[in-house]
Amino acid sequence: MSPSPTGPAPLVATMDLDAELGRLLDSLTAAQLYDIEIACVQRQSAHYGRQLVTALRHRTREVVAARETGSRWPVVGVVFGTCEWDNGWFWETSGQVRHLDGTRSIVDLDFDEVSGLLADLSGTERLCGGERLRVDLLTGDVTTS
Repeated sequence: MSPSPTGPAPLVATMDLDAELGRLLDSLTAAQLYDIEIACVQRQSAHYGRQLVTALRHRTREVVAARETGSRWPVVGVVFGTCEWDNGWFWETSGQVRHLDGTRSIVDLDFDEVSGLLADLSGTERLCGGERLRVDLLTGDVTTS
């Protein structure tokens, strides 16, 4: 079977991918495996971050239109804190939104896609209490501090 011209080429054309990948991973040192793990988690986190920006742009338009914020101006940024559950630390689903006019409001952004992506991002980071997730809706930057 030939690869689709519009899709990515398969990593291994004729061999079982799991077996080939297993052989490759077995040939690596612990340090190399750790480097691969870190690279995979960083890519996964970036993937979730891009999806979160898109979901927040949609959701914040909805909360502004529904007059759930202190301003009618568009939201340009959101900051989330952390909360602790029995199974660890997670990003909260309520956040401080910053509007284009500078107004700030605390808004519950619990929305299937947003809350799911926040949980996914929590899983890619080792969170502690007091951290902040900053999402810039103008630039698309997602940072933690």
